[in-house]
Amino acid sequence: MYTYNIIKKSITFSALALAGLTVSCSKDYLDIPSYGTPVVENFYKTPADAEQALNAAYSPMREVYGKENFWAVMGTDIIQGDIGTDDFIKGGNRLNDNLPLFEKESYALSTNNVAIEQTWETNYKGILYANLILNKVSDIAFTDANRKKAILAEAHFLRAYYYFDLVNSFGGVPLIDKLQAPDEYNIPRATEADTYTFIESDLKAAIADLPSRFTYATTYYGHADLGAALGLMMRVSLYQNKMDQVKTYGDQLFAIPYVLQNYATIFQQEGEWSPESIYEINFATNASILGTGITQRIAPRSKRGGGFMQATDDLLNEFEANDPRKAASFYKMNEPTAYGTGWYIRKYSWAPFSNYPSPTIGGTNNSANNIRVLRLSDAYLMYAEAVYLTDPLTAVTYVNKVRKRARGTAAATVVPDLPLTLNGTALRDAIYHERRVELAGEGYRYHDLIRTGRIQSILVPRGFIVGKNEVMPIPYSQVTLSKGVLLQNNY
Repeated sequence: MYTYNIIKKSITFSALALAGLTVSCSKDYLDIPSYGTPVVENFYKTPADAEQALNAAYSPMREVYGKENFWAVMGTDIIQGDIGTDDFIKGGNRLNDNLPLFEKESYALSTNNVAIEQTWETNYKGILYANLILNKVSDIAFTDANRKKAILAEAHFLRAYYYFDLVNSFGGVPLIDKLQAPDEYNIPRATEADTYTFIESDLKAAIADLPSRFTYATTYYGHADLGAALGLMMRVSLYQNKMDQVKTYGDQLFAIPYVLQNYATIFQQEGEWSPESIYEINFATNASILGTGITQRIAPRSKRGGGFMQATDDLLNEFEANDPRKAASFYKMNEPTAYGTGWYIRKYSWAPFSNYPSPTIGGTNNSANNIRVLRLSDAYLMYAEAVYLTDPLTAVTYVNKVRKRARGTAAATVVPDLPLTLNGTALRDAIYHERRVELAGEGYRYHDLIRTGRIQSILVPRGFIVGKNEVMPIPYSQVTLSKGVLLQNNY
């Protein structure tokens, strides 16, 4: 089990300074001093130690999208996730450019896929750091009891976040909630149901003690807060088809003063931590090399990018006539020698396709684009899907909130409201449509198709194998390290 390797390699906290980007929405907070490499036995003595440890627990979340881990970025839902669906082709330089992504596109995933391995390793690194907080910080004396509760609650959120990525990628995984002795490293997989139960328990603990970011200064942005925990619980519940639970936590989320914003600005610089944003991961271009690599990977090759993740005609045709979201989500490049459709994701782009500048320091993988993890419109659509059978009028109302925002100041005939009488299958399909166009390029299509049972009609013709490709293979290195204790998926 990889936990052994994490503990051997990560017993010191020299990486703590790298995690500082989560503690503020200001782009200047990243230049922080080194704190050396305290070992576990000499650490966790003061509230300052607890804050450092918390920063470390956020660092794998950032690493997955960051500059320093090329293959972790490739394994994200934003890139690898939706390749092989009806929304995106791999792109790149040629058909088989980038073998791990080609394996996903062709549904020929190998157990040695390096992008998938990084998904496993990086998430378990985050789980270790969260467990260190949850097992050590309780014994630290704080003068601010509320901050102590919040630190522990953030650790619960982070552990749930990492396990949610793992269960969506691999199904049931080993559940670790304590610091392990050497003879405890080899843990078998839990069931998928038990993994979800564990995630929900962590999120309930987070919800109980997290404040809302709206009660704090902007320097708090980047910390998990009450809205982030409620929004993630909605998503966790949706993926289990627990629709009553989606509604319950949605009702709580909507009591927080989030507000939909102009769609064209959401993924621009001014859209960072807007009143629509429920959770984001902060990035910045500076000498500390704490930018994101996502933007470079999906930029055209003629613009110093990788050229990956190009939109299909099927997705582009899903947008209704004159829907402003199409132009806000994608742009066309005419590159006669390039491979692919030439339609690229605008949501994570540089100038001139957005107002984020191309990096001038640290290389092209050092972009300042924040990753938008949870948005209010996503929560509205999750809520609509949860209630469309029991309360269709409310479902229509929430879908129309999203559609009204989409058309902005255009005529009512552009992205028109759904009829208030819409119900049943027609309403369900309208919700599916809205999720597809509203969230295009954000990494949800693959999971949406699987959880809603649309594999046979949409994914199977693209090579998807039912009973196999719903999850990824457990990395071969982890199965070998476990001496067979980790049972492989159907690969």
